[in-house]
Amino acid sequence: MKIDNKGRVLSFSEKPKGEELKRMEVDTTVLGLSKEEAEKKPYIASMGGYIFKKEILLNLLRWRFPTANDFGSEIIPASSVKKFFIKTYLFNDYWEDIGTIKSFFEANLALTGHPPRFSFYDATKPMYTSRRNLPPSKFDKCKVRLLR
Repeated sequence: MKIDNKGRVLSFSEKPKGEELKRMEVDTTVLGLSKEEAEKKPYIASMGGYIFKKEILLNLLRWRFPTANDFGSEIIPASSVKKFFIKTYLFNDYWEDIGTIKSFFEANLALTGHPPRFSFYDATKPMYTSRRNLPPSKFDKCKVRLLR
């Protein structure tokens, strides 16, 4: 995303590459990063989470984009140039793009690292989920060992 000095989205491109990516470089200190962090992270990515006022969302879906199927590739890019007030929020913690089977697989494997990049077991930040009655994992005809 290309943003102004107040964090307002000026333009949006889904997974840009090459020159298009270079044009999306921004000063991320406006979102709260230190100068050193901002030099390492000069781009803003969308995690795919959006918050809308109900009336605006209904307007977008019913009247402006009635045939759209995807926020990230259709609605948000067109809305940011149609003068809607779209702001960014800096999420500066663990996140992985798991949009492909390969990236989903690799992100899951990375959680087995020592220590993993993300811990599900932080007593100061408990994670609550709905209980699911699923069968236990089963290992058959394999050797499980810890590699260091």
